[in-house]
Formats: sequence, structure tokens, C-alpha cells
Amino acid sequence: MPSPFDPVLRSYEEDRKVHGDFPLKLQLLQRAKTTVKKLIATGVPAEPFDQPYQVVAILGQSNAAGAGIEEPGVSPPPPNPRVHQWPGCGRYRGRRVLQARDPLLHEVPTSGVGFATEFGSRLAEATGDPVLLVPTARGDTSFYPKNGYSWNPENTSVRVNLFRYAVAQIDSALKFTGEPLSAILWHQGESDGPLTPPEEYQAQLDLLIASLRVRYGPVPFIVGALNPELIRRGSPKLVGIDAVHRDSPNRHPNVGFVESPDGMSNGAHDPHLNAGAGRIIGARMFEKFQEMTD
Repeated sequence: MPSPFDPVLRSYEEDRKVHGDFPLKLQLLQRAKTTVKKLIATGVPAEPFDQPYQVVAILGQSNAAGAGIEEPGVSPPPPNPRVHQWPGCGRYRGRRVLQARDPLLHEVPTSGVGFATEFGSRLAEATGDPVLLVPTARGDTSFYPKNGYSWNPENTSVRVNLFRYAVAQIDSALKFTGEPLSAILWHQGESDGPLTPPEEYQAQLDLLIASLRVRYGPVPFIVGALNPELIRRGSPKLVGIDAVHRDSPNRHPNVGFVESPDGMSNGAHDPHLNAGAGRIIGARMFEKFQEMTD
């Protein structure tokens, strides 16, 4: 498996050989582990609120799914009792709400902290409404097909089309609550950096946003920036993906962009944003959401 900090400049064809599909044996092993994780995922059941939920969907890859590790000596805040999740896997998927505590149950369970619980907690405190998070992210995924996954809404050849998976989860949550979607949070692009030219990435992201708008209306869509440390030390092609993210509010109405904090990776060899960074991103996304909805 290649290092995420890979500053070598290669052609996209060469990079796809390095950063694309894992060897088949490793893919099968990963699939088996994923199946087990999903089977044993439970979470903590919660009683649904009688009042209307604010429904928030989370899409993307590992930093959206939650990969952040707590820094030594830091105690995480307790789960907000007014924030629930509509689990994306496990025995309760599509059946009942769970407490929204990290790690959330996305397409596959993760082991770290993301930004969604912080966003949800701030939204609940500001509005007095309960919040239902809809976690649909999956680590190490891209628009370019990789290991049987793709975010491309039009790719019907992959084993799991994550856009369609996310839509199914959102639809299920909206049917359960009877409420419209309030916001979509997006954090993705690290895997696409060495795999997808920026102009192709932009076309795919624009298609994803437009497709969601057709289905759910012009709800706020908030894009989180890539880890600045990874942009500096990783594939030089990430600069192009970062530029697409930053320009997204200029291409679409009701789309916001927020910076990710610098110097807050899990470690020297782990480019994922740590737990504190996740909470900062969640706070910044909520501030942007307020700007967009005032």
C-alpha cells in the first residue's frame, strides 16, 4: 500500500498503478473485514424525538467518516443527547435512531473522530431542534473507481456506487422523519488527487452537487478543505483538487467552503486530521451554515 505522503510527480496513468486498485488478494481481505465490521456494528439505541429533526447528511472519505485520534490528555466532549444518527451500517441500519457518538456508523464503521458530531451539536444548541445525522462516508474512496467503489453518480460498473448508497440512506432518513434535508457536508478528494485530473474532478463534483439538488432542492452544501499538511507533503496534484474545492461557491449557489486547520494531523506518518481538527472543522462548517441560512 503506497504512502499517503508521496510527493513524486508522475503521469496519471502511472499514478493509477501506484494509488489505484489494491491487489485482488488485498481487496478480498478488505472486503471480508468490512463484512465482519458491518455485522457486529451496533451503536447505542435512542428514543426518537417527537419534535421535527434537522437532518444533516455527511458524504466523503476518511476525514468525513472520522479518523481523528485524540491528542494525549484531551478528554472528548460527551455526546449531545439532542443529536442522533441514522446508521449507515449494522443491525439497526434503516430501522431506528442511535445516539450520535464518535465513531459514527458510516458505510463501514471507523475508529476515530470526525466533524459531524460537532456540527450537529452546535446546530441543536443554536436552534433547539433535535438533529439527525446521516453518515454515508467511506475511507479511501474517490470519483475514480477504486477497489470497487466510486462517488461518480453515473458509474454503474463498480460494486458499490457511493452516491447511490448515500441517496438511499438520505431517502430512508427523510422517510423516517418526514422532514426535508437541512444540509450536506462534504469532505473528500485526497484519494482523487493522484487519480483524477482537476478538470475531471470538477465535472464529477459538479454532477454530484447538481444531482443532489435535483433530488433535495438547494440545501446548503458545505465543502471542507483538504488537510493543508497533506497538500504540502503529498501528491503535487492535490493542489488542483484543492483549487476545485475553493472555487465551488463560485460555480454553485448555496455552496460554502471552509478551511481545515494546519498542523493537526494524527502523526508524522498519518495524514488524517486529528480529533481536535475534526471539531474545528465541524465548528467552521456550522458557522458557514449560519451565514448561508441567515
